[in-house]
Amino acid sequence: MNDLKALSVLTQKRTEGVQTYLFQLMQDKRPALPESKYRYVASFATSESLVKQVDMTINQRLIEFNSDQILDLPAGVYRLEVYEIIDNVIHAIFPSNRDLKFTVLYNTMDLPNGTVSSLTLDEFRKRFEDLAKRISTGTFESPRFKSGEVITVAPDQPASVEMITADDGTVTINYHIPRGRDGDSWKPYISEDDGHWHIKLLDKPTESEEK
Repeated sequence: MNDLKALSVLTQKRTEGVQTYLFQLMQDKRPALPESKYRYVASFATSESLVKQVDMTINQRLIEFNSDQILDLPAGVYRLEVYEIIDNVIHAIFPSNRDLKFTVLYNTMDLPNGTVSSLTLDEFRKRFEDLAKRISTGTFESPRFKSGEVITVAPDQPASVEMITADDGTVTINYHIPRGRDGDSWKPYISEDDGHWHIKLLDKPTESEEK
């Protein structure tokens, strides 16, 4: 039974090319020496397809590849196997009955560039009313909106809306909702009176209701 022992943490930031990944070949739970007559190849795959293969080098009793060989790997988690090849034929695969997990992390350059603005609910309403008027008169091209996340803030903070505008014009909207005091819960709702968003304090359940 072939196995593969990773002697390095199998994680790197995308485009970071300064690490060396060392491995120990194992056969029947014992270290196996790599042989120069074989070519060793690290294979990266997702659950759906093979993504990349890189040649490895022999370093005394170990085999290795460098992170600068995989700079083009997108961020994600990959299945990692090592092929022992002779005359372009796979002689052995390490490990035999499992695969290692290799993780490529995002770096900040992967995040979209753009601007961030934080608005109170009233400012948010006014901003959208202004946008609606400009779009209806043809003086402004309609932006693309994307729902973001609801973020809980401290009880003494006002409810607000965060609008993140990317370079491509997409606007991501995050909602900041204050946390209730002493277990109080707040809920956003649209008023039937004015059609605008408001926040109301929910009644606490009685002891009988809790039971």
